[in-house]
Amino acid sequence: MNPTYVWIECASWELDFFKLPHRIPWPSNVATEVAARSPFELEHLLAGIDALGAEAAEPWTSFRKAAHLFDDLSEALEDSEIRKASELLAQVEALHPGTPFRLFHQAHLARCEGNLEKACALYTEAAGISPNIPEIWNNLGLTLALRQQRDEAVAAYRRALQIEPQNRNALEGLAQTRELVKLMRDPKDPNSAVYMEMAEFKRMAANQVASMADQHEQLLNYAEELCRSEIAPDIGVAAFEKALSLKPEDPRTLFSLAKACHQIGRLEDARTATAKLTELFPDRAEPFFQLAQICNALGDSAGERTALERCIQNDPNFQPALGIYFALKPGEHDPAKEQEIVEFSEKHNSWLGFLLASTLCEERGDFQRALKWAERAVQTAPEAEEPLLHLVAAVGKVKDLTKLASEIKPKVDSGKFSKRLDWNYAHVLKQLGLHNDAVQVLRKVAASDVPDDVKNACSTTLEAWSGVLAVSGIPIEVLPSGILLRDVLVSLGDEDGGILLRAGEKLPAQGVFPWRAKAAETTVALQQGQRGSEKAPLPLGEFKIRGIELKEGSGQIECLVVGLPDGSLHFRAAQNNQRLVVLWQPPRQS
Repeated sequence: MNPTYVWIECASWELDFFKLPHRIPWPSNVATEVAARSPFELEHLLAGIDALGAEAAEPWTSFRKAAHLFDDLSEALEDSEIRKASELLAQVEALHPGTPFRLFHQAHLARCEGNLEKACALYTEAAGISPNIPEIWNNLGLTLALRQQRDEAVAAYRRALQIEPQNRNALEGLAQTRELVKLMRDPKDPNSAVYMEMAEFKRMAANQVASMADQHEQLLNYAEELCRSEIAPDIGVAAFEKALSLKPEDPRTLFSLAKACHQIGRLEDARTATAKLTELFPDRAEPFFQLAQICNALGDSAGERTALERCIQNDPNFQPALGIYFALKPGEHDPAKEQEIVEFSEKHNSWLGFLLASTLCEERGDFQRALKWAERAVQTAPEAEEPLLHLVAAVGKVKDLTKLASEIKPKVDSGKFSKRLDWNYAHVLKQLGLHNDAVQVLRKVAASDVPDDVKNACSTTLEAWSGVLAVSGIPIEVLPSGILLRDVLVSLGDEDGGILLRAGEKLPAQGVFPWRAKAAETTVALQQGQRGSEKAPLPLGEFKIRGIELKEGSGQIECLVVGLPDGSLHFRAAQNNQRLVVLWQPPRQS
């Protein structure tokens, strides 16, 4: 009788993942070529182990026992059930200890919990046991990149490529960290991407610059592209320098060269180019401000002060220069500094100076004095929009309806200013309780010829004002890169509900979920993070939903949650395609 299994050699990395040897039992009725497929078909290995019968020994016996848990574990990981997955991994470890498989998935769970440091440690430990598994290195690289440890992330991705030279995840990771350059043969086809080493790309770019030796405009455009993309700014600088040799006093070339030199740390060269600009344009503010920034980077305080003085002498309303010149810090409200700025403003006829003085008064809660300086700014520059925008806000702070109607509304109605004025005016109306007037103004803005982002902002604001959009007063935890740090999910008393936004998602992102109400008013509580994690969940408050129609004692509604990169969380609800009234309230005290 033929044996029901054979011993074969298998190169699959998944065997290392489970800390198994590469000589494995294989079912006789399955072609040995199947063992070379990717992903590895684990069910055939399990059948081979079963066929061993009484001959089975370690590590096959312990692995076979642990394998009974794999389906449940896979489901728990897919559903991001951290507590259940952690328990199953502990059972796997007890039955078949010391595997990179367990460490890898524990690291994934740590990432879901927002513990990136622990995740890195676990991935590193897994790689130490089995260093030839590319996906361990890829995930370590990704987690290091999230922690903004670029050099370490690059090293991890490089290890993955050493193992598998065409590993797409490693190539993408290196492109994200600017270690490789990703070029698309066909922008519409993701599979057309090719990846080039940075050194090779720079050689190609340098040859491109050489081919444009006498083409000033082409050199400028190519240099600006290289610097803007931040792929090879040093080659961009070389292109700017070549362009400058063709037109030594061209303002655009000088400005771009100075900016690019500053970008790559060639500060003295940046200062030389900017100084040339100040000679060409002694009456302009921008070159002197750029010179002041370069002097600051060089530690030249005297040079910085001189450049700032020339800048505000040429333009007393150059805001970045004034802020630095008067050493204004966030929350500044010193009356002495206010007086100093007012004296400067009166001497130089600076409307911006009066606005800075007004802001200092607002910071200390003196809204009447803030209004006084805002009015001086408008008197100084009656046709400028910025003073008027500030005045609108100042009028709102003192709740002066008469001034709003007599001074602000006519300017809004004149149409001489941008829709920013209408926007600010609408918000002040709303702040003063004039809801219908505010809505009318904002709807008019949305209906006018404005960019899509302005229309979207109007739509979102009108939703909030009408009560069909609620915003959480507690920000969600987001990484600086706009990545969601932990899951956002429904909170059900002492239990976790469904996951709406998953950890690791790039924001903005949204989640939709059904909700069954038993009354005309119901409450949905949300949280970030899961119970049973090392870090306690962050309560995000409760969203109250009103106006629900009940049928047979309950009402089915649909809820929508949107997370934004700034950490805000928007909530909407609807029933039968009709928007429902929603509002946010803080978490209840336990």
